[in-house]
Amino acid sequence: MIRVAVLAQPDCHASGIHGVMDFFTVAHYCARMDAAATGFECHIVTVDDQPVRGYSGALVTPTCDRAAIQPDLIVIGSAIEAALVDRGLERSLAAAEPVFGWLRAAHERGAMLASVCTGSFILAAAGLLDGCVATTHWRAAALFRRRFPAVRLEESELVVDNGQVVCAGGATAFVDLCLYLVERLASPAVALACSKLLVLDNRRQEQTPYMSFYGHKAHTDAAIHKAQTWLEAHYAGPVAMDEVAAVAGLGARTFKRRFKEATGETPLGYLQHVRIEAAKHLLESSGRQTSQVIWAVGYEDASSFRRLFKRTVGCTMEQYRRRFSYVVPSAGRRQPRPAEV
Repeated sequence: MIRVAVLAQPDCHASGIHGVMDFFTVAHYCARMDAAATGFECHIVTVDDQPVRGYSGALVTPTCDRAAIQPDLIVIGSAIEAALVDRGLERSLAAAEPVFGWLRAAHERGAMLASVCTGSFILAAAGLLDGCVATTHWRAAALFRRRFPAVRLEESELVVDNGQVVCAGGATAFVDLCLYLVERLASPAVALACSKLLVLDNRRQEQTPYMSFYGHKAHTDAAIHKAQTWLEAHYAGPVAMDEVAAVAGLGARTFKRRFKEATGETPLGYLQHVRIEAAKHLLESSGRQTSQVIWAVGYEDASSFRRLFKRTVGCTMEQYRRRFSYVVPSAGRRQPRPAEV
């Protein structure tokens, strides 16, 4: 029997905590159908053995005290505010500090540790991601890099396996993480049975299609702020970087250096991200042909933009539209009549 402890923190993604619990309960049921497979026993624990309030206001109640279980696997749920602001992160880390020693002791004992979404911040703060590769929610990536520069972050990845430490991306990636862990700890057959029973897609690989670009503006360089604002307003027309440098009141070389220092992007890279976000919005919200979308965001070379879009977003423009468009077909459009029998 594999003992699983799911760590819930204040402001956690409550459905994710209960989702992990439910998933391993289903995995245990599926494992019973396979005499060779290992079953699971899952419990919810908290830092102080008291119920915690999730971000939605839902109460998450521990099913046992932390001292009462010696888990083979610990899954750390997300703390949603940590993905949004620095003060949310500091509050989450301070609240979780009492479990750092518990996590390290479990790791030394040979237990597997896994995180969902911003749970990776807890692993990193406890020193358990040193020398490892991590992933986290894409929106928390910049904050993670600033806080833990020694950890290699791959935010485009949905699940990263370091052997004894495994990280998963956004909040609902707990599903992908659980499938992966069940396949590794029980068997591929049990994982597939879970996927079918819960009607889940077990083929997601990356967070990339879900990622949005938010130009980093939490810096104090007023000249670069001005350049960012200008680029975001004029991306659809021809853009010469010398012109943008002039807007910032800087020489070309100084402008490029300061832009990179302030934003983490080159001016050209920043412009490309702005244009890709604009294209994604048009693909989501309009029925324009893809060639029209490309021209609308300031590109004349359609094949070049298509390559850039696929490399950055992880799928083609057509695939992105099929996945994320919320445009309802015109009510006046004639629908095909069902075939007569």
